[in-house]
This record gives sequence, structure tokens and C-alpha cells, in this order.
Amino acid sequence: MDEFIRSIAPVRARVQSEISLLREYRTRLIADVVTGKLDVREVAARLPDEDDEPESLEDDDALIDAEDATSADLDAVSEEAEA
Repeated sequence: MDEFIRSIAPVRARVQSEISLLREYRTRLIADVVTGKLDVREVAARLPDEDDEPESLEDDDALIDAEDATSADLDAVSEEAEA
């Protein structure tokens, strides 16, 4: 187990570094839009119009079943991790 953890440590470090860089990019992008250094009006004008009416949720039972299945899946994973 220790060997496996050591083998994935460099990958984990690289992923954490990439996440940090993406957060930094996101912060900079937001700052550029807010300060006017980046104009998003042209891009926003080309976006498709959103529907004014939200989608109907007539099939509420399907959503409930999906939530139950997800909960059961999480319980199974937790039990496997504890074993």
C-alpha cells in the first residue's frame, strides 16, 4: 500500500499544481472582466437565448429513485473502504 501511495504522489502533486494554476487563471479572468480589460459583450451577444420557462419536472419519481440509487452507491463505497 505504501508503494502505491508513493507511486501516485507525483501525479497528485502535479494535479494540485494544475488546480492552483486554474484557480489563479480564473481569478485573473474575473478581475480583467470586472476592470474592463477584457470585453465580453461581443461574446455574450453571440450566446444562444435561454428558455424563459424552466424544464418541467413531471417525472419527480425518477429523480427520487436516482437520489436513492446514489445514496446506496455511496453507502456501498463507504463499506468497501472500511473493509
